[in-house]
Amino acid sequence: MSPFPDDEPILRLLAACQGAPPSERARLETEIVTAYRPVSHSLARRYRLRGVDLEDLEQVADLALVKALRRFDPTAGSLRGYVTATVLGEIKKYFRDHAWCIRPPRQVQDLQSRVLDAMHDLGEDLPQQTRIGMVAQSLGIDACLVTEVLVARGGFRSLSLDRPIEEGGPVLAEQLADSNDPYEAAEARSLLSSVCTELQENEMELLRLRFVEELSQREIAERVHSTQKQVSRSLGRIIDALRERALVDAA
Repeated sequence: MSPFPDDEPILRLLAACQGAPPSERARLETEIVTAYRPVSHSLARRYRLRGVDLEDLEQVADLALVKALRRFDPTAGSLRGYVTATVLGEIKKYFRDHAWCIRPPRQVQDLQSRVLDAMHDLGEDLPQQTRIGMVAQSLGIDACLVTEVLVARGGFRSLSLDRPIEEGGPVLAEQLADSNDPYEAAEARSLLSSVCTELQENEMELLRLRFVEELSQREIAERVHSTQKQVSRSLGRIIDALRERALVDAA
């Protein structure tokens, strides 16, 4: 059953709001919003499993509904279409601007909704890599970027360090390595200095940009006048080579 009310009564109420006294206008707007609230909540539920509480999404949708009803121009098109576009636009804007615990690059934020919707439409029957390739082709973007978007989807909600890994087991914080251990840091520097001696200057520059300046692959590609795909492949090849050399040295 459609959550949309009949347009004609709503349009009559909107027309009655024009020129009405403030108290009467407030009453009419409340009546309109109450009639259309199932629509805004139905649209909000589309995004309920993406890391933001449903109550927050419904609140964003309700505010967008009020905005849409106040701005709607009957001569410009369909009320249903205008409300739907406004509510969905505000929800996506909320995800982009306010919902990230860890904020990825803007390009990843902007693609999040499109990639997740496309992955959902493909279902779970196909292998993950096949689905990634199909989504990349349909959206006209690189498969590496699709993967980056999928990895970033967990950025809307963080895990508590006090959360047990398993029932009755140790908490997550107890399993994290101490990044401030000076002995481990010295050992890591010593190992890296030995295995990096055979790297070329451009390879060292890629590592510096990625792990010292902490640039994204897209930002690195712009800096070195390359493509994100080429940067991703180069970094992967360099890291694999360093890992192999480190294993040989350790042996």
